Amino acid sequence: MKSILYFTADWCNPCARTKPIAEQLINDGLIDFTFVDADSEIELVNKFKIMAIPTYILIEDGIEIARMNGAKTRDQFLEFANLNENSKG
Repeated sequence: MKSILYFTADWCNPCARTKPIAEQLINDGLIDFTFVDADSEIELVNKFKIMAIPTYILIEDGIEIARMNGAKTRDQFLEFANLNENSKG
């Protein structure tokens, strides 16, 4: 199953604009997001080499298959979540 790690922070304005969209997608049962606070989850930030937030990492079977960052729309999230393993980049 695919899921998205969503690296965010309280002080991040693009995160504040995008988080409600992600939460609605969760409520609609369309995408599984895990929110990661970049300020408190330093180990994960280092593991995934996060250089900017928000950053979204698409995970399938425990493996990163794609990533993107910046404020995104509902349609961009849906397109991102439908990537397959051949789309890593």
